[in-house]
Amino acid sequence: MRDLLALNRESLVEVTVIGRKSGKPHSVKIWFAADSEKVYVTSGRGLGAQWIKNLQKNPQVTLRIGATILKGTAAWREGPEVRANIFPLFFKKYFSARLFSWILGWYKQEFAFEITPDAE
Repeated sequence: MRDLLALNRESLVEVTVIGRKSGKPHSVKIWFAADSEKVYVTSGRGLGAQWIKNLQKNPQVTLRIGATILKGTAAWREGPEVRANIFPLFFKKYFSARLFSWILGWYKQEFAFEITPDAE
């Protein structure tokens, strides 16, 4: 199994999802956090982003983190588990995520996608 922790040296992930209406690939560059087995993505601004709606409809995803490309399956996570276990990964990695949560009220909605990469 691949150790994903080293990917945290990169600041952004390019997330490619399949459009829920068009069926075409759509990409967005966003913050991410990884532990040794999974990659996590969320939106501090809430649920309105199209990539979120697309990924909820079709959980197959491609991630490009630096030179690494991973295909995987996303699982929706929400509630106190996200605040306790996933948001701290973002706050540790991105100081500004902590600031945005305090000043702008980001991360009020407790959700994230937990992405499990396909076997190599």
